[in-house]
Amino acid sequence: MNILLADDDPVTRKIVSTIIAKWPEHRVTEVEDGESAWKMLNDTGRNFDVAFLDIQMPRLSGLDLLERIHQSPFFRSVQVVLITTAKDRATITRAIGLGVKHYLVKPCTEAAIADKLKLLSAASEAA
Repeated sequence: MNILLADDDPVTRKIVSTIIAKWPEHRVTEVEDGESAWKMLNDTGRNFDVAFLDIQMPRLSGLDLLERIHQSPFFRSVQVVLITTAKDRATITRAIGLGVKHYLVKPCTEAAIADKLKLLSAASEAA
């Protein structure tokens, strides 16, 4: 799977990308904010299967990016995983309203990320 990882925290990006790199069938592209993630998604030379998005990022929040993704017919197949410290009811309700089905609360364990990757891979193969 081609995975886009958008998080403004370099430590989180390093941890998550290192965990994902344990599976050679996954390729990770890292960006540090939502606006850069949007540009990557719109790059016609790239095709992402999954986007791991932090909610609280500069320039464009993960929720605002999620809204753009779900409004565009070009990105309907991109599975989104929110990876964040936000776990309040209002944020989760908004995310669900925007169509997110996958949510990880930081700090994420390797097991949680591995389980999510298995679930996402199975969904990609079934599609």
